[in-house]
Parts: sequence; C-alpha cells; structure tokens
Amino acid sequence: MTERAVTLKELLDSREDRVRRQRELLDARGGILLSVTLNIPGPVKDRERYRNALKEGMRRIRIRLPENAVRHQEMHFLVTGPEGYLSLDEGVITPRQAKALAVQVEEADRLGRLLDIDVITANGGVSRSDLGVSGRTCLICGEDAKVCARSQRHPMEQLLAEIERILDENAIKL
Repeated sequence: MTERAVTLKELLDSREDRVRRQRELLDARGGILLSVTLNIPGPVKDRERYRNALKEGMRRIRIRLPENAVRHQEMHFLVTGPEGYLSLDEGVITPRQAKALAVQVEEADRLGRLLDIDVITANGGVSRSDLGVSGRTCLICGEDAKVCARSQRHPMEQLLAEIERILDENAIKL
C-alpha cells in the first residue's frame, strides 16, 4: 500500500459513494445500519494502522451487540479512509439502543474517540442529541471538537501525533 494525499474531489466523491452504499445496504437488508469511519485529519487517510484501527473498532462494536443482531458486515479500505458497515436486525436491537451502544464505544477509551459511528435507518439517522448526549470533544483540549476543527485551533502535526499516541496505547500495529 502506498500512502498518498487525497484530493478534495476524492473526499467529496467518497462521501457521495458512502451515502449511496448506505442506501443500498438499507434497501437490501432493512433494519439498522451502523456506518463506521475514522476521525483522521489531514490529507493521508489510508494507512495500515488506520485499517487496523477500524478492524479493532468493528470488533469492539460487535462484542457489545446482542447475539444475532448482526445480519451483515463489510469493510472497505479506500484511499479516502477505511469504512465499515454493520447491518443490524431491528427485531433484536432498536435504533436508539444501537446509537447508545455506538456512543459507549466512541467514549469508552481513546481509540473509541477516533471512531465515528453513524446509526441510520430508512427513516433517517439517530444522533447523539436524540439521546441527550453532548457532542464529541477535542482530542487535544477537551473542548467542543467541531469548534476546534472549524477554527483549526490545533496544528495538524499535533493532532496527528496525538492520533499516533492513541494507536500506540492500543497496540494498533503497522
């Protein structure tokens, strides 16, 4: 695998492709869809460690799900970053329960902080605010992550170094 910077067009196209894939999975399987990506800033989104972090994140989600909840799982390793999908049986878990579980995984430890787990149904998504849960916090200062990202409060090098520390702490291999 050769690491390379992605273009803005590739990032925008990948978001459209992700939405299309989410719709396809919901149409084909119904129920609840968990869409899992990584919060990785900067132009390089595909590294072996990022792929392994997604695999570990998917494992952590699966072990928290009720037995027989997963109908389908897939992962894609793209230049725009790794993506994972879990189709869940709505007869086993509700969308709100799935989002609560997603928040637990995202907040359980620092590796979970790198995961972005969206919960989607045919009727739309379930957000943190739907559960009365506050938004994500910044990896560096603990303030609102969206505010820090928008204002570019922290240098890219500092963010990437912190992500590498998190991957090291969790023994995510190269």
